[in-house]
Amino acid sequence: MPIEQFKGTNPLLLPELFFVGRLEGWAVVESLVGGLLKRATISAHGEFESDTQTVLFTEAYTFDDGQHSDTLHWTIRKGDGGRYTGLENRLEGEAIGEQAGCAFHWRYTRDTPQAAGKSFKLNFDDWFYAIDERACIVRGSAGRAGIPFATAHVTYRKL
Repeated sequence: MPIEQFKGTNPLLLPELFFVGRLEGWAVVESLVGGLLKRATISAHGEFESDTQTVLFTEAYTFDDGQHSDTLHWTIRKGDGGRYTGLENRLEGEAIGEQAGCAFHWRYTRDTPQAAGKSFKLNFDDWFYAIDERACIVRGSAGRAGIPFATAHVTYRKL
């Protein structure tokens, strides 16, 4: 989907507004052929640094297997024309984002911790959709070598 098709939709999903403050969330990850792979709860907090147009956003995932968790420490920088870039300590390169209207599209490659101390380098392609000023839903895919093998459905709510 081209991000431009969301121009003019409301409410706006601006990362520098939505990801600031405390958030909570829930996630389910499904295989592409169907079937629940895992569930997670999310606790998140963000701060906006206006002088650098940067969001410092931390999100902590606690998975239902009780064996692992994952905490991401994002630095998200607002660019021109609805463009964003992001850094995180386990990323390969930068995350690239685009925003228009109620949508935010975020792509990146990250070495992702798994159960039993393993990790996999995965490509993520996430679409965030604002529902109202306090909630958004994310549909994301994860895969390797450009081939997706899992879909994530995530809901965030601002507290």
